[in-house]
Amino acid sequence: MRLDCLVIGYNDTPFGRHLDLVSRKGGQAIEYRTARHDHVRFDGQRLPYMDLLAELDRRRSGAGTGHVGFHIGEVPNLAAVYLTSHLRQHGYEADFVSAFRPEQDRLTALLTDRDPLITIITTTFYISPGPAIELVEYVRQQNPETMVVVGGPLVANLIMDTDSATLPWVLAEIGADVYVHDGQGEDTLRKLVEAVRGGQSLDGVPNLLWVRDGETVVRTRRIPENNSLDECAVEWSHFDGADLGPVLQTRTARSCAFKCSFCDYPVRAGALSLASLSTIERELDAMAELGATDVVFIDDTFNVPLPRFVDICHLMIRKGYGFRWYSYFRCGNVRGSEMFDLMASSGCAGVFLGIESGDDTVLKAMNKSASVDRYRNGIQRLNERGINSFASFIAGFPGETEQTVQNTIDFVNDAAPTFFRIEPWWYNHRAPIHQQAAQYALTGRDFRWRHATMDSAGACDAVDRVFAEVTESSWMPMWNFDFWALPYLRGRGFSAEQVVELHRLARDLMLLNDGDGEAAEAGRRIAERALTDWYAGVDVRPSRYGSTRLA
Repeated sequence: MRLDCLVIGYNDTPFGRHLDLVSRKGGQAIEYRTARHDHVRFDGQRLPYMDLLAELDRRRSGAGTGHVGFHIGEVPNLAAVYLTSHLRQHGYEADFVSAFRPEQDRLTALLTDRDPLITIITTTFYISPGPAIELVEYVRQQNPETMVVVGGPLVANLIMDTDSATLPWVLAEIGADVYVHDGQGEDTLRKLVEAVRGGQSLDGVPNLLWVRDGETVVRTRRIPENNSLDECAVEWSHFDGADLGPVLQTRTARSCAFKCSFCDYPVRAGALSLASLSTIERELDAMAELGATDVVFIDDTFNVPLPRFVDICHLMIRKGYGFRWYSYFRCGNVRGSEMFDLMASSGCAGVFLGIESGDDTVLKAMNKSASVDRYRNGIQRLNERGINSFASFIAGFPGETEQTVQNTIDFVNDAAPTFFRIEPWWYNHRAPIHQQAAQYALTGRDFRWRHATMDSAGACDAVDRVFAEVTESSWMPMWNFDFWALPYLRGRGFSAEQVVELHRLARDLMLLNDGDGEAAEAGRRIAERALTDWYAGVDVRPSRYGSTRLA
C-alpha cells in the first residue's frame, strides 16, 4: 500500500567529514578544539566513542568493513516515532526511518516501493542546514515525485536569524518543496497530508512556507499550535517491538518550568504542559509490553512539579515494569533522602544533571535557582544509591574567571558525578542574557564572543583545563554519544560498571590524541590493547543494523 507520509529522523554527519571541515578553520578554532575531546586516535583512525565500539566489535567478530556493531540510531528517534504515531492515529499510512546512514537501504526501499506522497525531514538536532540538504538530495534521487517537507527547530531558527532578503536563498539551497514553521507542528503535518491526499491547495494549511521562483517566500496563515500531550501521546501498540528495539524514549511534558538566562527554550516552547498520569501509565504499559528494558524520559525537568514526579515513581513501583529509566533531573530542587530512595526503588538507573557551573556567583548569573552545596548533596545521594549521573557544565558564561573555573574543577572532583562534560558557552542572542549585554560588556555571538572577564578562546582554555584536572569523574563526549548513550549501551547488554570502564580506558587513549613520536605511539599501543582486551570480555546483544554499510 502506498504511504501517505514517510518520516526521516536523524542524519548524523560522519565524524571524519566533520573533523576535516573544522580542521580547515585552524587549530585554534573553537569547533576544532571541541572536536579534540570528542574522539580518540585508534590504530591510525580518529574515532568518536560509538565508532570506536563499532571498530572493536568488528575486530572481535571478524565482520567486514560494512559491519555496524554500534550506532545510536538503534534507539528510535522520538520525533519520527511521534509524528508517525500521530498520523496513524488519524488513519493515514505512515512509516519512519530513525537514522539515515545505517537505515539507508530501508529508506531507499520505502521511497521506491511504498512511493510516499510526502516525505518529512525532522531537524531536532541540526544547527546548520547541511544534514537537511543531504537528505533532500538523497530523497529526490530515489523518488523525484514525493513532496519533500522540512520542519522542526532548524526551520524556526533560520526564520528568526535570517533577514527577509536572504531567507529565500537559504530555503532554496535546502531544496525542500514545503517548510513547516511551528514549535510543535504535528497538527500542521496532519492537515498537510490531508490536503495533498485530497488534491487540495496548500493555501488553507497553516504554518507553511515555500519558495516561489527561487526568490519569494510564500507563507500561509500562522496559527501556533498548542496540542494536548494526552491526545497526542504515542500509541505504541501501532509499532512492532522487534522493529523498535529494547530502548525507547518518551516525554511526559513540553517546555521547561525554569528560566535559565543562557537558554531560550521556555520562550520558544511556551508554558509548561503536562501529560496526565493516566496517559503516562498507558504509554509505560505499552512500552513494557513491547519488551523495553530501558526507558528514557526526555522532559527537560522530569522531577518538576515534584508531587507529579512522586506519583510517576509510585506508579512505576506499583506496576513493577522491570525496566530501567533515565531522565533529566534537577537535583538542586530535591531535599531529603526519601525522594532518592523512591527513584532507586522505581528503577532509575541514570540522570542528566544540567549543573552548568561549580561556582555560586556564576550560577546566580545563570539564574539557575540552585546552589553548589545543594548540587553536591544531590550527587552524593545519587552515588549512594548506585544511580549513574552525568553532570553537564558550561565554560565562559558572563562572570566566569580563572577562579570560578577552578571552583568548578574542585566541585567535580569533590562531588564525583559518574560522568561529566564541559563545553564552551554558546552566546544565543535570543536567550535572556542578551538583555544584559551592556552589564557584562558582552559582544559577539555564537562561538565568537567576549565579555568583561573572559573571551571564547579563554573558554576553550578552561575546557582543556577542566578535562585535564578532573580525576574523580569520567569524561563523556558529545559526538553521537552524550548521556543518552548510557541507556543505549545498557540496552545492548553492558553493565553500569562496564560503561564506566569504557570511559576510563577511552580517556586514557584520548589524552594521547595530540601526541606524536615514539613515546606517544608506545602509549597508544598500550591503551589500544587495554581497550581491545576489555571489550573481549563484554557480552553484548547483536546490533539491529548488523552488516549494514554506512555511506
